[in-house]
Amino acid sequence: MSEKVTSREYKVLLKKELFIGSEQELLESAKNFWHAFSQAINNLVIEINGDLNQITDQRTIRFYDTDDYIIYKNNYILRERLDVNNNEREITLKFRNRDRYIAQDRNMNRGEAKFEEDIKTPFEVLYSFSDTQIISKENKLNQIQDVTQLYPDLLDKVSLLKADEKIRTIGLIIREIVIKGAKFQIKNQPRLDSKCALIIWYDSNDDPKKPVAVEFSFKYGNENEVYSRKVAQRAYDIFHILQEILTYWVDLDSDTKTAYIYKLEKAKVSGH
Repeated sequence: MSEKVTSREYKVLLKKELFIGSEQELLESAKNFWHAFSQAINNLVIEINGDLNQITDQRTIRFYDTDDYIIYKNNYILRERLDVNNNEREITLKFRNRDRYIAQDRNMNRGEAKFEEDIKTPFEVLYSFSDTQIISKENKLNQIQDVTQLYPDLLDKVSLLKADEKIRTIGLIIREIVIKGAKFQIKNQPRLDSKCALIIWYDSNDDPKKPVAVEFSFKYGNENEVYSRKVAQRAYDIFHILQEILTYWVDLDSDTKTAYIYKLEKAKVSGH
């Protein structure tokens, strides 16, 4: 059975040094970026609405893996998010692959499952199948068997995993701030908006005003995977403008957020 791509999300890393400062200064930087972005795409889109001015999420994020990074090496990511405001704890298992048919062959239906297309710079497509579940604070994440109780499919797909193998937090414990409130219209009938977000990561044990990663994303979706050439072309051109015109803001040399975590982890383990 073919899974439908219900969301197409375009992601680009921004220069983190442009977002240093207090929460108020962060929102000011977000506003300045949105102003520059809006001007750059104004002739491409039908309508631009809102601003990047609403802090919608504040979370603590941990990534888990074995000492040998078996989960990551098999194209999976295991992530925990803890909502700072209501202490809701969720766990996500995500599988990513460039090949759509490899990516979709997952039994990801125990929580909120999503099959999406992630587009990274310069135009690298990854298909991702993810499943997110709400878990209690009593849920332990110490061994592979703690994960496979939530995601039984994992043992079948990754034969090297052993139930009693230990897992641990990888890299940093991240403090995440998500800023939303902005969108642009890319289709008229029926109306289709692309929603935008600014995601800022901090080392929870370091300077609370100095981000370690800043990502801007825009996405649009259709439950039946109906994407016209005009809509796709418009999104493609906007992604191109981000990389070619907004060079003051965009950091094309940065790792992705998750790759940064693992790169930092490996440097820490090797002592560099």
